[in-house]
Amino acid sequence: MRIQYKISFNMGSVYFQRFFKDKPSNLLIIFLSALSLKLLIFFLVTEPIIFNKYPYFAERISNGFDIGERILDLSPLYLYVNVLIYQIYGKNWESLAVLQILVGSLNCLFIYFIGEKIFGKAVGFVAALVLLLYGNLTLIELTLEPEVFGLFFNSLLVLILIQIQAERDPGQGFGRMFLAGLLIGLAAITKPNALLLLPVTLLWLWICPIYPSPGRKIKSMLFVLLGVALLISPITLRNYVKFQDFILVTADSGKVFFHGNGPGSTGMERADLPDQGFAEESQSEPDSAHAFFRRTARALAGRPLKPSECSRFWLARTLNHMRTHPFSAFVLDIKKFFYFWGNYEVHDIDSTYKNYRTLRNWPLLPFGIISALGIVGMGLALKKFRQAFLLYAVILVYLISNLVLFVTSRYRLPAAPFLSIFSAYALISLYTQWHERNLRKFLICSGLVLCLFASTHFLFRNQIEALDRWQIATRIHYSLGGNLLFKKGLYREAILEFEKAIALEPDFAPAYNRLGMSYAVLNDYDRAERYFRKVIELSPGIDQGYLNLGLLYELKGEPSKALPLLEKAFSLNPENPKTKEHLQKLRTGGAKG
Repeated sequence: MRIQYKISFNMGSVYFQRFFKDKPSNLLIIFLSALSLKLLIFFLVTEPIIFNKYPYFAERISNGFDIGERILDLSPLYLYVNVLIYQIYGKNWESLAVLQILVGSLNCLFIYFIGEKIFGKAVGFVAALVLLLYGNLTLIELTLEPEVFGLFFNSLLVLILIQIQAERDPGQGFGRMFLAGLLIGLAAITKPNALLLLPVTLLWLWICPIYPSPGRKIKSMLFVLLGVALLISPITLRNYVKFQDFILVTADSGKVFFHGNGPGSTGMERADLPDQGFAEESQSEPDSAHAFFRRTARALAGRPLKPSECSRFWLARTLNHMRTHPFSAFVLDIKKFFYFWGNYEVHDIDSTYKNYRTLRNWPLLPFGIISALGIVGMGLALKKFRQAFLLYAVILVYLISNLVLFVTSRYRLPAAPFLSIFSAYALISLYTQWHERNLRKFLICSGLVLCLFASTHFLFRNQIEALDRWQIATRIHYSLGGNLLFKKGLYREAILEFEKAIALEPDFAPAYNRLGMSYAVLNDYDRAERYFRKVIELSPGIDQGYLNLGLLYELKGEPSKALPLLEKAFSLNPENPKTKEHLQKLRTGGAKG
């Protein structure tokens, strides 16, 4: 026996009802619309791929290199997808972006099916439309990061569970429970915080009236756990064999927890180690913060910690900070709660932030609209809470995840598909209220949506503007402006970009460092020296200022001034090969006196 849980809306229009009746055409409209819009954004908004963490390591693995502990910083599933793409297409990483567009278009179809099964075809169709018009989702899909696959597995998991709930056929349920476990496992080896979906699924199995006896409920839970274990255990075994360390999936939870709750965290801006970005810049590997945190943990602990011990080191350090500043920790979580629903998109990847600034001019839906409608929709749908339990639960899971960590667009993105369903429910409800002349309820609901949307713009506005100014300075003018020009040898053009970065952020030491290097290349040694001294003033714990000023003195033929600066640089970073080379050269009398 099939039981469909749907809300009967009085659409007031025969055409409106007929439009949603033809299911095959709905699917075609949704998929082709999503695919077309995403391809349009791909060609008109995005630029050649710059952020290449996963392609870099996939290429090294494909060429037989051992990437060591860095494998613990990467999504296992997405890393191996990158390896597969490299082996098929070589360095044509745009093919991976197109694959992610196709997966993202399928996600819109899944959201249609979920909305249709719970609330009806109209809600399903509008939900898919809302999701595909959320342009920021496409930008993240086009970033070579694993989020789109996480959304794919999450949506498919919820769809399967809802289908089981609708059919209420215990005879077929155990196989699907095993499949649900496999999907949770796939989601977890894509993004480890997806493991939070496991207790949600087990709770749903216990309260859902599919299996009347406790014994059958427990059996179904065991099938779920078996599926999860089957996918995660090979990764855990790989980690143990390679590092003699028990690491479930990745080893960066302590680091990320520090980012979200350590000294200096604002909820959107991460807490970083002193001069972390500057230190990372001198490294050859992309996103070397993971290695930097492990190296720092081992230095502070004074012993060779295992990767999992490094993670626990930062976890303990952060918890100690929170215990000594309980009120600040509480206020920080309040901020994170509001940021989670806010309109502003916090992008932690340079190229995605730049593309986001372009896409803001397109007539697409901002997150603030989706969250405002979604919150109202969740309130209106409470009478169907039992049927929609999984939608509420997934949103709550990712809200909690952001409260524990910090709020960025990538981290809150998994809630967006399910918020889209509640947004559609709110829109259909508003339409019904208007058509039925229920003006009082219509005005209350629409007024609440407007108030919520306004709050996403005005709450913490000063902090958001300061963050945006910092991102313009560091991501647009420095990273994607001056740095790229500098690497191309366009030093005078690069200087203009670095000066723009400093005008916005006067204490941004890396820009002064690049200015000094640019002027040194242009033989303006006086300006170069002034800027390198500014670097030392702003970042005395980083070797770059001392190293570059020492190299400048060496270039000018003043080894007596160069030697103490290079020795200081070596004491701060003994692993820098350039420092070692020039220090040895000066000590052996290779430089001119």
